[in-house]
Amino acid sequence: MLVLELALPLSSLRSDLYRRIIELLVQARKDAGMTQVELGKRIGQRQTFVSKFELGERRLDVAEFVVICRALSLDPHQIIMLAEKF
Repeated sequence: MLVLELALPLSSLRSDLYRRIIELLVQARKDAGMTQVELGKRIGQRQTFVSKFELGERRLDVAEFVVICRALSLDPHQIIMLAEKF
């Protein structure tokens, strides 16, 4: 049985790693010249969904994270690796 030891507690909505992931997603959206409305349409959600996760009012689950990465033409693994380097 594989046992993983976690370096940091996962309970915080505003954990450093999560915050950095969201910052990377926001920057990628802006770099692509895409509005929240446009991203929302690409993922089948409203602009308010995008706004809430970008502002930290709503937490993304893993499946949502992957869908958003794909909509932004990003590799989810690369985003996580970049966020871990900060």
